[in-house]
Amino acid sequence: MNLKPNLLLSIGIAMLFFTACVKDTDFDQTDDILVTPVVELDFLFYNLDSESFSEIGANNIIVSDTTNFDFLNDEFIVDNLIRAEFYFKYTNSFPVNFVSEYKFLDDNEELQYEIIIPIGAGSITAPLITEHIENFEGESMLLLTNAGKVIVNLIASSPVDNLEGTLNLQSKTTYYLRIEQ
Repeated sequence: MNLKPNLLLSIGIAMLFFTACVKDTDFDQTDDILVTPVVELDFLFYNLDSESFSEIGANNIIVSDTTNFDFLNDEFIVDNLIRAEFYFKYTNSFPVNFVSEYKFLDDNEELQYEIIIPIGAGSITAPLITEHIENFEGESMLLLTNAGKVIVNLIASSPVDNLEGTLNLQSKTTYYLRIEQ
């Protein structure tokens, strides 16, 4: 006798599944698809000690490096990149101030954008952390996407030969895209 109520309940549930209302699918809505991915990438990093500076000479207080930076001028990126954010974190245990320069150049070696970050002096027992965020939108975004390379200059306020300490850089970039179908 218990079988009859279970059977009636099962049939009732099955009937609900087959008689439920279903809205027609509108495949024209695929034209309205909007995807907004956020991509985070490591940018530059280094760990310099006094020996790194002494390799370039006692009177030379600048360290320079050039890095290719041509992936942002790809047509897809230029069309879909709406914003970029560069994050820099320096940890300085030298008793010396520094200035860090980032010069974004186009293929003709013309300056497109420049970032200048002052870095305060620290000590071995109390390293100083300096953080900087640079946002790119609108006109600055256009200048950034024109860049094909970046020159990084690290300038010390005085010689660091025979000084104990390190200067560390960790940086990342965050790219905000808007892709419409």
